Amino acid sequence: MGRLIRTFENRTVLFFGIAVLLTAGLFFGLGYLSVGLSEREAAIEASERMLAAAGRLSERGDIPDEVIAAAFADKSTAEAQRGSEIMKNYGYELGTTRGFEFIVNGSVLPAVTAGAGVLFCGILGLTAVYIIIREIRCVTSAGSKKKRCSADFSDNDIVLLAEAVNRLTDDRLGTLERLSGEKRYLADYLQDFSHQIRTPASGLTLNNEIMRSHELPRSEQLEYLERDRVCIERINRLCAESLKSARLDAGAVKYEIKLCSVAELTERSCSPLYELASSNGTDLSIDIPSGIMLECDELWLGEAVSNLVKNACEHTVNGSVTVTADETPMTVNIYITDDGEGIANEDIPQLFRRFYSKRSDRNPTSVGIGMSIAKRITEDMNGRIYIDSEQGFGTKVRLEFLKRQA
Repeated sequence: MGRLIRTFENRTVLFFGIAVLLTAGLFFGLGYLSVGLSEREAAIEASERMLAAAGRLSERGDIPDEVIAAAFADKSTAEAQRGSEIMKNYGYELGTTRGFEFIVNGSVLPAVTAGAGVLFCGILGLTAVYIIIREIRCVTSAGSKKKRCSADFSDNDIVLLAEAVNRLTDDRLGTLERLSGEKRYLADYLQDFSHQIRTPASGLTLNNEIMRSHELPRSEQLEYLERDRVCIERINRLCAESLKSARLDAGAVKYEIKLCSVAELTERSCSPLYELASSNGTDLSIDIPSGIMLECDELWLGEAVSNLVKNACEHTVNGSVTVTADETPMTVNIYITDDGEGIANEDIPQLFRRFYSKRSDRNPTSVGIGMSIAKRITEDMNGRIYIDSEQGFGTKVRLEFLKRQA
């Protein structure tokens, strides 16, 4: 029953059903009238034949008119049988078509009426099918051409079909666009990666060739080996950081969000960096109250904080790097402040671009991915990074995280 109701929600089907009912009623009435008219004409023709026969008998004069009238009015079976035997001698017999022309003529009009009704219903059906097929062809044509179907349809089912095809078309175009973007991203990434790895690889090749082709004193060999160590460390960092960046970009990282102490997270992240800060004559300090808590993935957010602190230590000589934090009713903020060389205003927008790095003699192994990784992790943790810097006076980085509502 439900399918039948849904079928008649289709405007074309509903129109066709109503038209068929109206047509059936119309032609039923016409047929009924034609049958009645045919019967009346048949009765008149039969009466005319009887009157003609009575007139012929009256002309003979040997049969009184009263007898003739009584004979035609009599419905006696015996008389009818006697009349049948007489008429048989002249070729008129029950079961033959002779003498029944009026019956054949009377049945033509009802037959024509019935045939016209069937033909009209067939035309209505073909029209309904044509309308449906025409609209379906419009939808399939748009789908085959990989375009949206924007025509106005009269039937709900065709409208739903067009919407489904449009959604598939949009999904396909969106997928193609994403794939195209990913291909461009991969091409750019491989180009940047190959450019970054070419320098240390060339250095290793050159140093190896020199040591193979020349007899060098031990002191010079150690110098070349130290250069090789720097190149190898840079390649290792480039591969490790690129892998992290690729995992983040691909959405392959599953964060384990839990409530963490910001002080403990920061202390664990910065513990490997004290030696780096000391090598530059820089004092690295952490001053965070123990009661500040943040819902995050401790491992990955620690990676982001470590990258930012490491960047500050690399660009600060004989100065200080301080990590602090505070909280408001809505946010938790982590600050990384240094009094190093600072950043020019035109360079700030480039800091988080992949493979962007202001390398110097103090950080020859920098690959320029750490800042972009820190930004991605921070944003994944419902946070943002703000940088305030003045060249020659230091930099202040603020990580702002919205607190999760209970």
